[in-house]
Amino acid sequence: MVSHVPEIKGAHETPQEYTRRLAILKAQDVAQKLIDSSEPADWILAADTIVVFEGDVLEKPVDFEDACRMLGRLSGQSHTVITSFCWMSRRTREGQENLHAICSVEARVHFRELDEAMIQRYVASGEPMDKAGAYGIQDVGSTIVRHIEGSYFCVVGLPVCEVIETLQDLGGLVDYPF
Repeated sequence: MVSHVPEIKGAHETPQEYTRRLAILKAQDVAQKLIDSSEPADWILAADTIVVFEGDVLEKPVDFEDACRMLGRLSGQSHTVITSFCWMSRRTREGQENLHAICSVEARVHFRELDEAMIQRYVASGEPMDKAGAYGIQDVGSTIVRHIEGSYFCVVGLPVCEVIETLQDLGGLVDYPF
């Protein structure tokens, strides 16, 4: 289920605080939408991913030129990817709020040098347009990433190992593997 939380960084938020706030708000938004639903899910998982380069948060590009600009900045450089996720229980106990957990995972990504023609062809593929930092590591964008320090799945947008560990810690996944 898609949440409709505006992705706007607060003036004094760190990049990690920003992604954590968005993950919580997205989970709360979906929980609110499910209040009168018969949806059987006991847990809601929400996440947000950003790219941080030289202190700037690179969100999803707004257009072709913005994507080219971002990729030009990242060319031959390294940057940080932060994915924060929130597990929220739909079950409440009397007098208590929903059980939830918020976690952040970071990775360092190193790009190869990209020339302008490569950047334009990649952006023309459409792949970068809905991705933070204007690239997706799991498809064609994998050819521009030299190496990663940390979680590949953080860069994809959902650090699966940490997501499962956190759900286990919350008691939402008792027998693993399931």
